[in-house]
Amino acid sequence: MTQRAWFVAFLLVAGACTHGTSGWVLSQDAPSSGGASGGPDAGLLADASDAAPDVHEAGAAGAAGASDAPAPRCPTRFESLCSPAIVLDNRDMTASGALFAQAIPDLATTLPCITRDVCDTLYRKVSEIRTLTKITVIIEDYAGISETWSTGTEATIHMSSRHMQQVTDANGNLSDELLGIFYYHGANIYQLDGGNGTTNAWLVEGVADFVRHAGGYLPDDQRKAGGKYNDGYATTAFFFVWLDSQYPDFVYELNLSLTPNAAVPWTTQAFADITGKSVDALWTSYQASF
Repeated sequence: MTQRAWFVAFLLVAGACTHGTSGWVLSQDAPSSGGASGGPDAGLLADASDAAPDVHEAGAAGAAGASDAPAPRCPTRFESLCSPAIVLDNRDMTASGALFAQAIPDLATTLPCITRDVCDTLYRKVSEIRTLTKITVIIEDYAGISETWSTGTEATIHMSSRHMQQVTDANGNLSDELLGIFYYHGANIYQLDGGNGTTNAWLVEGVADFVRHAGGYLPDDQRKAGGKYNDGYATTAFFFVWLDSQYPDFVYELNLSLTPNAAVPWTTQAFADITGKSVDALWTSYQASF
């Protein structure tokens, strides 16, 4: 794909799509990464350096907030491939904008650890991973939660300082909230979507939330019976968690089944190809596991 754009959330909102571009919006009406009480519930071979990326910061800094979830894992596999340079552009000079640096005081270390963890979860070979040289994180005051898009070898994660203020006002753990969002968007940046992210939206969402769960920021208490396998987000993600336990490397193979282009439309036949069973049969078995 030459360009991918995700406006990501837990409610899919229709957006215009052109070839190679997919869009989602993070809605205030549906759960985000978790951590807010009373608010929103809580390509290929790269030349990136092994050295820790530089971070260029414009905006307020502050003290770190405590986190109840585990610190982001930082695997060394794919370290040179999945450690893009990080640029922080904080455009909100108010107290709300300062919340980001308080919750994530060392973005230059934290985000590359997450992107390496994303690559480690989704891939097994260097040749499978897209080239990504830089991620720019923009903090801005707007109505929403976050969004991400990619062009060529660079990606942008756009985050709402207004949402950060809402999480803080609700006594939520902002650090956990933001780390969960980074896991989700990191997956969006690196995962495959079959060249048509709109058609395969539920699948893209489910894989991204699977990665967020693997990172420790989608709690198991959000796993619930019912729904449909293609509901996306946590419903689909926990289905994938179960499938991955029954069929090791299921999500790895599922992600690769999407390919980087839309020349051959993706179908749920991929479930049968990987497991020998139809997606409907697998969903029935999953529901029986509750």
